[in-house]
Amino acid sequence: MLILSKQPHLSSCQFGTSNSVKQHRLRKNIAWLSEVEAKDKELISLFLPSEVSTEPVVATLKKDIECANTVPFHVQKRFEDAQKQLIQYLRALKTIPRNGVAVFAGTFSTGNQEKELLSVEEIIPPQLISEYFYNVDDHFHLEPLREMLRDQKIVGVLVLDSKQASLGIQNGGRLEVKESITSGVAGKTSKGGQSQRRYERERDMEVTAFFHRIAEHAAKVFLENKVNVMVVGGPGQTKNDFLKGEFLHYELANMVLGVVDTQSAYKEALKETLDKSAESLQSMCGPEERKVVQTLMMELSKPAGGLATYGLDAVLNALKAGQVRVVLVADDTAYGEVIAVCKKCGYPKSKIADNTTQATKELLSVPCDQCRGTTFEVAERDFVDVLEDLAAQTDASVEVISTASEEKTQLKALGGVASLLRYRTA
Repeated sequence: MLILSKQPHLSSCQFGTSNSVKQHRLRKNIAWLSEVEAKDKELISLFLPSEVSTEPVVATLKKDIECANTVPFHVQKRFEDAQKQLIQYLRALKTIPRNGVAVFAGTFSTGNQEKELLSVEEIIPPQLISEYFYNVDDHFHLEPLREMLRDQKIVGVLVLDSKQASLGIQNGGRLEVKESITSGVAGKTSKGGQSQRRYERERDMEVTAFFHRIAEHAAKVFLENKVNVMVVGGPGQTKNDFLKGEFLHYELANMVLGVVDTQSAYKEALKETLDKSAESLQSMCGPEERKVVQTLMMELSKPAGGLATYGLDAVLNALKAGQVRVVLVADDTAYGEVIAVCKKCGYPKSKIADNTTQATKELLSVPCDQCRGTTFEVAERDFVDVLEDLAAQTDASVEVISTASEEKTQLKALGGVASLLRYRTA
């Protein structure tokens, strides 16, 4: 990702890369850039939406170079070098990607390199950059990218009883009340005899009709707003009767995370429902993560393991054989690849291990297979990138499980890496 030459390197996501892998790479990039600091204001952060023209941006950078003579000479020189490198990058950029691009430029050390290097880092984010942003500071400004990593669950909230129902949506921490409807159903009475039974039948019919209305409103509000999880609340038994009656659209029924008791079914109860569901929402996997881990566990429970396997060696062997359909990996797995390149002849050797420090020692302790040289350039590679490269060779996909959830705990119990297979060999 680091640009050490004059040609910019693209840190974009490959076509077909899963959202979970894009989020993982973005998280890694943010962590790396957040460690970069300078003693003065010389690090450049630039966010460009897709509709922005690069020409006025270049003009702004040139103007800043002319005004840089007010700072100390060593800072001025480093700032000018970064600006010139950034201008060169922008002139070479023929089109801005659909999601926009974030660019970070400056002179700093990275990784295990001892000396500082002039660098430009380009990130094409998984979501749209909506606003132009340019800043020069002693650190990189990463908040627009961090926003993309925040909880993206859109939560549908439904509270109901026999007389009232309220619907709301929480998106990005903001709760919006969408609708509040009433039934017109009368309360229960204590009439006797046949009149009582007839009254109860009529009332049940009215409640059932109200349940259908609630379901229609819920389908319109929640499906149009693309919620991916639902929580339901309300006083008494009515909410449970509604759910057991299968009135909800099947897609929404599959999204119901939990049911809680509330004081009422008025709009004030929407926040009460969210508050009581907070712990469940925080630890919930996204629907895609949850589904793929559940499929894995179901396959592993079958005789002979079904169409699944787990553990580093088993997954890597299955990938190389073209057996794998989907690789699952925990985002905080300790696995990584160490690459040692002989300084004398350029011959590379590598090792994937859960202890990269030990793997490095082992690689450096053995002379080069080609020339018997004993000095090497060493680099480490993210395990997800290793899996992506192997998966791309056979049109497999990679899913990174990142949410602190029961599904992630299950995967980590299997060693942090597993796969769903297309077929199993005897």
